[in-house]
Amino acid sequence: MTNGTALPDASNIHIKKTRLSESGTFSLTLPVEASSPYWFDPDVGTFELPIEVYLGFLPHGQEEGTQPYSLLFGGVVDHAHYTPAGNKVVVSGRDRSARLIERELSGKSFLNFTASDAISQLATEVGLTPDVDTTSGLVGQFYQYEHKAHGLRSMHRFQTAWDFCVGMQRRYGYDLWVDGNTLYFKAPDENSEILYLNWKQADSETKYPVSSVWNLGLSRRVAYSDGTAVTVSAWDARQRVSHSATYPSDISAAGLGYAYTAAVGTTLDECAALARQKYNETMAHARTLSMNVHPSLSISPRQRVTIQGTGTSFDGVPYTVDEVIFSVNGPRIAQSITLRNRSNLKDAS
Repeated sequence: MTNGTALPDASNIHIKKTRLSESGTFSLTLPVEASSPYWFDPDVGTFELPIEVYLGFLPHGQEEGTQPYSLLFGGVVDHAHYTPAGNKVVVSGRDRSARLIERELSGKSFLNFTASDAISQLATEVGLTPDVDTTSGLVGQFYQYEHKAHGLRSMHRFQTAWDFCVGMQRRYGYDLWVDGNTLYFKAPDENSEILYLNWKQADSETKYPVSSVWNLGLSRRVAYSDGTAVTVSAWDARQRVSHSATYPSDISAAGLGYAYTAAVGTTLDECAALARQKYNETMAHARTLSMNVHPSLSISPRQRVTIQGTGTSFDGVPYTVDEVIFSVNGPRIAQSITLRNRSNLKDAS
């Protein structure tokens, strides 16, 4: 559907949604009827072509139109390739984070703004509705005493609005995404409902999947162990000292050590919080689960999932959905997901 107009049924659909600071993307093929004007060839001056993809499953024996459709993806068309001889058009694009990606920040300083205030302002400027959790601290505070006023406008040169939002997301450990016309910048919800999935091994007589999970893969990075630690350091220009914090603070020197440099002006407490956050982000990649799940299963990035039935230490752990890929190719419909543990790993252990 585009601008309220229903389009023909699509084929060769590929939709990717992720929590990894990227746009959600789509591509699909649509038949083209011999009529003009074509929806994918808008008038000159149209800067955005919206599109929504809906999905519905029809139970056996029921007629089409008796079951509701659910919104699978909403965004904008970036590229359309039309082949008149084949009477088809292939379109691809992103969710509306594209508006932030296309906006360069030359001339922006955010002096004495909090991260939440700055992100809310950027969302409003590009026509998105902000749904933002409040943050503390002034993201431009350092620049008011380290740089001359005329240097503020070059602070974000060659940086886009999305770059800035991602930087704040990584600084505070929040989740950042766009859904429809809303920009979300939210603290991770560790109390949301958990989806439980069960895996069962097919026996010698049953070669097809016997549960809602198949093609299950469990990956471990052996080097990421209890000996891993993260150190964050920052220069305090006012006190003329360097702050440094390590998480976990009681770790031995035998394991892997990772060092990060925070922005000038980061306090010791902020360094400690960043070290803990960076530790969890690093250790999340110690275990990765990939699998196919039933396409009718409603699942999305940031959702919490627990797997059971593998007989390994991967069982029973609340993972976070990092990526969902939905595809339709002819009669084949598939949905695959990637999971990682993004809870407070050290405390959980």
